[in-house]
This record gives sequence, C-alpha cells and structure tokens, in this order.
Amino acid sequence: MINRKWNKRLAKEVIVLEYCMLETASDDKNEISKIAKELLDKKLVASCHIIESESSWNWNNERENSKEYLLQMKTKKKCLKEIYEIIKSIHSYECFEFAVYNITSINEEYLKWIDKEIKNGWR
Repeated sequence: MINRKWNKRLAKEVIVLEYCMLETASDDKNEISKIAKELLDKKLVASCHIIESESSWNWNNERENSKEYLLQMKTKKKCLKEIYEIIKSIHSYECFEFAVYNITSINEEYLKWIDKEIKNGWR
C-alpha cells in the first residue's frame, strides 16, 4: 500500500516534469534574437537567455570552430512542437540544435511564474 505522503510527492514530481529548458545555437546573434523575440511575443517561452560562447563540433568529417550564441529558453513541454516549428522557420543551420532538458525545482513560485507567462497558463 502506498501512503498519502508518497502519492503527493509523486504527483508533484510528475507536474515538475512538465517544465523544460530548451537550447539552440547560431553564429548569427540577430537570428537568435529574432527567435527569442518571436517565442516571447507568442508566449511560448517564459524567458530567454542569450549566451556568447566558443563552439567546436564535427561536421562532414571536418572540425568546425566558431563564436556562437546559445539561446536557452524556459517553457512547458506542451509548447515544444510549436516552438520547434518557429525555430525551424527562422534558423539558418541545416541541422540545428534543439536540446530539451527537464526542469525540476522545489521552488513552486518559479514554476508558477513559468505557468503564468506561457500562453494558456497551467495545463
């Protein structure tokens, strides 16, 4: 038999898994800024962080190096498909990063803030 305290904790963990952080990157800061603005304007993300970085990767058996701009976005998983389509329509890379990370937090106010800022709110 499962006790009630465990059930409440499990329910909170399931809710927490609805939240995620996305990453994409580009060597064009204007392109990354355009993506961020579009997603914020459409209320598909609660926040965006643009971070300048030095990147290295393998592409077609060659080593590539470039200054890139990493875009981190906080959102909910229900928005991922729409976000992906918007990024795809703007991004210039043939194969762009679309990494998704679960957000877990015991700070319920932080999660409520994400809910408030995403279109259609919570759930």
